[in-house]
Amino acid sequence: MFKRGDLILGYYEVIDIIGRGDFGVVYKVKGVKGRYRGKILALKVATDPYSVEHLWKEAQTLILLNHPNIISLQSYLYKKDKGELYVLYEFMDVGDLKDYVLSKGGLPEEEALRVLWNITNGLSFLHSRGYIHSDIKPENIFGKRVLKSVVWKLGDFGLIKIRGSTSVLDIKGTLGYIAPEVFRGEIHRSSDIFSLGCLFYFLLSCRDPFHSEDRREKMKRNKEVVWEPPEGVSPEVKRLLERMLEPDHRKRFRTAMDLKDYLLEEGLV
Repeated sequence: MFKRGDLILGYYEVIDIIGRGDFGVVYKVKGVKGRYRGKILALKVATDPYSVEHLWKEAQTLILLNHPNIISLQSYLYKKDKGELYVLYEFMDVGDLKDYVLSKGGLPEEEALRVLWNITNGLSFLHSRGYIHSDIKPENIFGKRVLKSVVWKLGDFGLIKIRGSTSVLDIKGTLGYIAPEVFRGEIHRSSDIFSLGCLFYFLLSCRDPFHSEDRREKMKRNKEVVWEPPEGVSPEVKRLLERMLEPDHRKRFRTAMDLKDYLLEEGLV
């Protein structure tokens, strides 16, 4: 763990710790020399084999992805002698979507649909390249102020999968956001759509669709897709949620591209 004022790799001064996850610690840093001198960036550091493996997978994926709704990777460095991986990203000054939504007590439909559109755009690009994100949740979406609005970007690609590699040896993802077929060892691009539907539900209500204080009950609801629409939503949004949270993956939007088409056709964005 580095602390405020520490210099990482001789180039980046720690301003703050902005996140701790399964795959490393994320620091807000300022470049003090070199090509990023004077720039504010996010630096993720992994120091154990498990974290390094997943962060390396993320870095290798992000090198290939360049889209305005996907977090941009700037550079990375692996210190083989110490088994440490350092990955530099653009700094997202709004923070993650979970904190943003909770701070507002939920979003009105119009704003929630704008956020959904941003994420769907990023996910559509990902799906078009043959990837499945497999861990869509509010903590993995990050906001950046651009003029008077906020642009939301998809991040955290540590669990990303290539379409066609359908073997899921153990349940990955976050309870409350897992597509039912994933519990059965299947994963598809439409599994991301289900998770995105759970996230859209959270935007409107500050909770996932299967919320329960009892973890076993929550898992049961998630597996069986037992949920009720948030109070006060419009018929159009209710229909959208029903399509995204369809238990049968074959009847869901097949890809994020299909979801984009639907949002445009229904005039929801």
